[in-house]
Amino acid sequence: MSTIAIVVIVVVVLVVLFLVARPIMERRRVARERQRERLRAEAEGHQSMAEGHREKAEELREKAEAEAERASRHEERAAEVHPDRD
Repeated sequence: MSTIAIVVIVVVVLVVLFLVARPIMERRRVARERQRERLRAEAEGHQSMAEGHREKAEELREKAEAEAERASRHEERAAEVHPDRD
């Protein structure tokens, strides 16, 4: 076989491999992009939930402080009304 024929065969094989590999690589790239987008959306959801939980915890803390103050006032009033009771 001549050198030209071998070069032509190698070039044809490389072109065929490229034509086969390119769509596969493109699908993988698209799949990776979709996966990154899904993970980004999931992370945003978790961030949003964490923020909501922090806000709820702050509200509950404020309510608990208000209730503790109210209980303290009742205890003071009870001590005023009936001082020898403990």
